[in-house]
Amino acid sequence: MTGNAFSLGEEIELRKVEYKLHRDLWGKFNFPNLDLKFGNWTKIKYLNVTADALEADVENIPDDKGGLYLFYVKCEIISGITEYPLYIGRAQKTQTQNLKKRVKEYFQHFSKDNERPKITRMFKYWANDLHLAYITVDENDNIKDLEKHLINSLLLPMNTEIPDTEIKQAIKAFQ
Repeated sequence: MTGNAFSLGEEIELRKVEYKLHRDLWGKFNFPNLDLKFGNWTKIKYLNVTADALEADVENIPDDKGGLYLFYVKCEIISGITEYPLYIGRAQKTQTQNLKKRVKEYFQHFSKDNERPKITRMFKYWANDLHLAYITVDENDNIKDLEKHLINSLLLPMNTEIPDTEIKQAIKAFQ
């Protein structure tokens, strides 16, 4: 039994993520003309059943828009409350980039190559339960600002770059 408990403990430790819940940072997020309720986001399962390809619904993501996307783990035990946000990102609409292309890049480029270790980890441990939510945003400038403010406010565990210098330094000081 000791070996089983140790192995389970090791597996649990590898899947540990840290959330920083800070109400004051949440309060700094101020985009009054934008409704980011989760109900307004389109939500899909990101990978197929065997987690070796993208789910078919990924093809329905707009390729003529930019926007924000959120990777999250969804556990079905208590549906609606056991959804864990891991990573927030943005895609601008340019001649070479769009929301669909950017979202696909995570599986195509970052899921296995260790170029972005936290993203690789996200796929390694939660691929079968990984979901994606996205919302389109019309203004490219707004997309950059929104992503920056969301990262600074939410401090999600797989976002490695914190745009705000003071927040970044504060986190480093207590790691």
